Amino acid sequence: MSWATLSASANRVAFAHLGGNTVTAGAVTGSGFLAVNSELVVNNDVVMIDYLLKILTSQFGGLSFGDLITIDGSVYKVEHEPMRIDDGTFSMIPLMKTLQQSLTAVFTFDVFEAGVFTA
Repeated sequence: MSWATLSASANRVAFAHLGGNTVTAGAVTGSGFLAVNSELVVNNDVVMIDYLLKILTSQFGGLSFGDLITIDGSVYKVEHEPMRIDDGTFSMIPLMKTLQQSLTAVFTFDVFEAGVFTA
């Protein structure tokens, strides 16, 4: 059974009892459910992954484009204002993992491999 087939009240009960991911935005910490929404693959390499976070609107409904949030220790950027679902109790937030965190190791490896810098 998926979230979509549950009633709004059943969703609230399930959400409260299932836990999920630890979400922090500013001074607010709560729970959410993070899912991979889609991937962009070029030449067999994943170059972009976007995510969807299901949250309680009352906790994180005030987020807006560009805000940074932490989910289980990783930083993500809000790509769109929260979209309310069900009776408005929950919202879905499109996210992207922050570029700096994702590319630091790749860039460092490429620069040294290319011989631009030597250790």
